[in-house]
Amino acid sequence: MLLTGNPIFRREFLSACRAWKSRILISGYLLALAALLLLLWPAGGIHSVVTENTREIFSMFFGINLLLLMLIVPAFASGAITQERENETYQALFITPLTPFQIMIGKLCSSVLMLLILTILALPMASMCALTGGLDLPRMLRISSILFTAAIAYGLIGLACSSVCKRTSSAIFLTYVYLILFAGATWLPNALLANLLPSFSFLWQGIRSISPFDALAYLLYPEQYRSSMSIVLTEGSTAAIVLNPYYLYLFFSGVTAVIAFIIFYRNVKRPPQSGKVQKGNVYTEKKIFIKRKLTFPFYLLDPLRRKKPIGKFRNPVFVAEMRSKLFSNPQFVLRSVSAILIISILLMTLIAAQFSEQLDANAVRVAAILFQLGVVTLLAPGVSSSLITEEISCGTFQALRMTTLSPLTLIIGKLKATFFYAMIFIFSGILVFITMTYLQVQDVADELSVFTGKFWNELSTNMSNPEWCEQFCNIYLSLFVWIGILLLTTLVCLCAGLFASSIARNTSQATAFSYGFTGILCVVTLLPLPLAGKLTSRAAGTILAWNPFVTAIQTSSNMFREYPLFWRTHLCCMLLLIGLLLAASFFRVLYLFRKQS
Repeated sequence: MLLTGNPIFRREFLSACRAWKSRILISGYLLALAALLLLLWPAGGIHSVVTENTREIFSMFFGINLLLLMLIVPAFASGAITQERENETYQALFITPLTPFQIMIGKLCSSVLMLLILTILALPMASMCALTGGLDLPRMLRISSILFTAAIAYGLIGLACSSVCKRTSSAIFLTYVYLILFAGATWLPNALLANLLPSFSFLWQGIRSISPFDALAYLLYPEQYRSSMSIVLTEGSTAAIVLNPYYLYLFFSGVTAVIAFIIFYRNVKRPPQSGKVQKGNVYTEKKIFIKRKLTFPFYLLDPLRRKKPIGKFRNPVFVAEMRSKLFSNPQFVLRSVSAILIISILLMTLIAAQFSEQLDANAVRVAAILFQLGVVTLLAPGVSSSLITEEISCGTFQALRMTTLSPLTLIIGKLKATFFYAMIFIFSGILVFITMTYLQVQDVADELSVFTGKFWNELSTNMSNPEWCEQFCNIYLSLFVWIGILLLTTLVCLCAGLFASSIARNTSQATAFSYGFTGILCVVTLLPLPLAGKLTSRAAGTILAWNPFVTAIQTSSNMFREYPLFWRTHLCCMLLLIGLLLAASFFRVLYLFRKQS
């Protein structure tokens, strides 16, 4: 009666069940799992003992199941409160006879219940994995508990982000950041600090166990997992029980869920406050104003430039986007750039210190590529996913239709502004680019620096050697190819967000779609690696050619050398994808411009 009599729960749950978005997400989720299970099913029939094939089926199926669940969580949970704020109905909820506790319970249970239903629908296919042999009932129940715990904990994280943020796109972005930190980046302390601080091995192991993938690996491959641990534990000892990855994951998930619930409870329990007047000093004297304008950092962001007329031959949409997005919130830009710069410095320093004895150029190149592409795929979809939906929700899209601007001008202006905005964050990792350049120089002239005269003397001497010139050109060609991959990946993510913003009804749907597209491009295309025996070499290469991480690593290191000139195919695929997304966005915006409402 507590839920069935709650109007918030009934409205949220029934609308979510009837929405086409939920049907598409659930159908795609189940079809992807069914296709994966069909592809992994052993050709020789079922077995009664554990084999490498059955282990592969278990790990692949449950790993992809968990990954898809994490991608879907923000679509159901991260917009629970922010959509009410965007629709200006949040304050109206507190005028109704409903208590804040009833509002909180309705929002909480409707979001979490949809995720639990999604997990339950996948259980029949998960139970079919037991037919291949080697998976007993207790282990099956433990694996299922990992999925249920992840659904509840990550759903509460999405609700907490939704209660804190003012916009749905910010809530979804923040939710994905927490999911990446709690599920994907927990192995970094153990990988980067195990040799530097060996006395904290128990702490690094505990942080590593926060991830559900770590607990899943422990249940499926217990022997291999114990051999990879930085500490040696005796079977049955107290330390082995305490540091059991499965129990640690359940404990940390419970703590995370409680903290997220408290944040959600405090923000929803408290009625919304009216906007407060911003505090600050008001300067009326002209001398103080000129002095502030000519001192650092005020002259970098000149407020008067926002009021200058737009040039005749400039794109007005681009200028408006630059003034409203880039220069409207300089504090966010400066803090983000500083954070990326600090993280890149720490990452390079820890890698050099951790692997100082066996460090080679390839290891640093791979780390640099993963960091730069990770920044792009994390920030770019969220930047462009609100370009059209915000115009529609704010009521300014109708005004754009009455101007002389064409849909192409609108799309190019918005895409150009977001690309410039994204390039600021890319250039903030300039240290990574300098590291890559230095390592490329070391491959041509060992122990020399471009800042010394010996390097340039050797360069002028060896220019007459055809073999040396060919090696020099190939090395620097890989550097420029890596830069091209980075820029094209940025454009693909931005175009995906633009297209999602043109077809979605609100920003939350557009953001979820754009991050889902990015996840398919960067994660799903890695399936040929574990499915090497199931696919032909040509089919595996065709799928991997769409992945920017694989292509960049193959270009700048000795990995994936079985695919020669892989980068050419990738660049063609990215250009084709950019063209298709831009064309689809143009025709969609053209339809919206001509639509008679």
